[in-house]
Amino acid sequence: MTTLATGSCFSCRRSKRRCDKRMPACQLCLRKGSKCAYPQRRGQRFASPIENTPGIEWTIGAESIPVPASIPLRPSSQSPLIPSSFARATAIAFLAPSLFREASLDIPRLDLDIPPEIAAHLGDRQQMRETTAEFFQLTRSWMSIVSPRRHLAAVLNPLSATRRPSALLALCMKLCCLPVSRRDDGDGDGDGDTERTSLYRLVKRFYAEVESTEGLCLQVLQAAVLIAVFEIGDAIYPAAYLTVGACARYGIAMGLDKVNKDRMGGGTRGTDAASWMDIEERRRVWWGVLILDRFLNIADPTRSLATEDPAFEDFLPVDDEKFYDATAVPEDANIISQAFTYKIGQFRRLAQATYLISQVLVTIRSSPIAPNTHSHSHANTSISRPMDTAQLCRTLDVLVRANEVEATIGKLAFCCQSLVSFSGILLLQEHHWSQVAVQSTEDAERHTFSETRNAFDTLYRIALFLKQGSETQLPLLLLRGQCTFFLASVVYHASSALMTIGRGDPSAVVREKIEAFGWLLGFLGERWPLSGVYLSILEAKEALLAVEAM
Repeated sequence: MTTLATGSCFSCRRSKRRCDKRMPACQLCLRKGSKCAYPQRRGQRFASPIENTPGIEWTIGAESIPVPASIPLRPSSQSPLIPSSFARATAIAFLAPSLFREASLDIPRLDLDIPPEIAAHLGDRQQMRETTAEFFQLTRSWMSIVSPRRHLAAVLNPLSATRRPSALLALCMKLCCLPVSRRDDGDGDGDGDTERTSLYRLVKRFYAEVESTEGLCLQVLQAAVLIAVFEIGDAIYPAAYLTVGACARYGIAMGLDKVNKDRMGGGTRGTDAASWMDIEERRRVWWGVLILDRFLNIADPTRSLATEDPAFEDFLPVDDEKFYDATAVPEDANIISQAFTYKIGQFRRLAQATYLISQVLVTIRSSPIAPNTHSHSHANTSISRPMDTAQLCRTLDVLVRANEVEATIGKLAFCCQSLVSFSGILLLQEHHWSQVAVQSTEDAERHTFSETRNAFDTLYRIALFLKQGSETQLPLLLLRGQCTFFLASVVYHASSALMTIGRGDPSAVVREKIEAFGWLLGFLGERWPLSGVYLSILEAKEALLAVEAM
């Protein structure tokens, strides 16, 4: 029970503000980080230096320490001290979750202020509304993990102050929307992206602070996923890999690793009393973590994943339109095995393709390259494509063909399921080439899958389509918003595969595709700096192959 003082504190009296009289310190002094002292006797007008106002017990980590009232409670907005009641409750909730629920315990809300620098970046409600609209336009087709209605209600409600997790999520949305400044100075120091760099660093600091002062919260996890999206797109490694790993741990702590196991998210913390749309939003966030975890392993399939592979009977997200309109019902959720026969939304398609990428990674890890393979002078023609590899390639190719039936080549460029499917095919192709140890263009051509050739041809048509669109002044901003880093990644891998075929002296047809893919990566670089890194890697590989061909 809260203890109240008999009168206002000296600070509130001087400021002529209404004091809540809470002991041992009022909320206003807590927010301002100022000394809070109450009169100890009738008629006292000033705090006596020899009378000690009771201190407040705060905690840093697991250790409680008394803080004298003469010490500001919040020395800086970057490092708030945490009350021991909060730290103790969060520790019990993690160490003894069953006891925590059975005892009906709660984690106290700290209600800390939003730092002024964060508020300044967010702007007023109209600016936050505009940022939110832009964010959903840019990510709707491939990372729709936030409910628009829920988020706008949290940040635009004039009757309640915006809480820190909501502010953090809004700031991460702004970070993802920042355009890439041109770096025309030629020195490669990135001075043109000072705004992106400074906001990114601010977001990382604020995230660390909010994570340590809030209980497990979906908005904090959503913010972390968006930070990972920014780090991937800006080629901030290994930070992106570590952030996705942290997202996985955070989601597991929330119980989200069980959200796909049944229709109602059984076993997920808090789903007993959650609405269906809350369950769906949790499911989408967890799929977002699964997608990014596997995307990062495309570069090196030997790395360990931070999450378990989805099962064939796991549930997918519902159709995108029903999620955004908040009209979805539990019957709209389907498992992966059923969804192959449905016409489904783009994020669900991406989740579906992610399941197949998991199977690709498993296949590659289960058939390592023989240690003496590379000693052969010629490709081992006795090694044929394994049955599981052939079946996976056919399944991935079927998904792409199904998308082509429903979409024009232009829309296919924005379909992440097709792009991820191509990535899986190219991963299997490169692994097969390594197994047979190709040593020449003839070897590579002989061991190239038909699905790989289809991928080359389709990506080439996509590159020509986008190049034509840029020349005819189509709305490039929209194209760059929907051309994701999934497209940049698969084009990079396709270029690398073509260089393997060309062996430093490609044919005119192969050279034409490589040049088209190079243009496309340059085009995507205006949205994703990762593309520029891909181009540098390809230039280095091309130079090495040219030396070998001499």
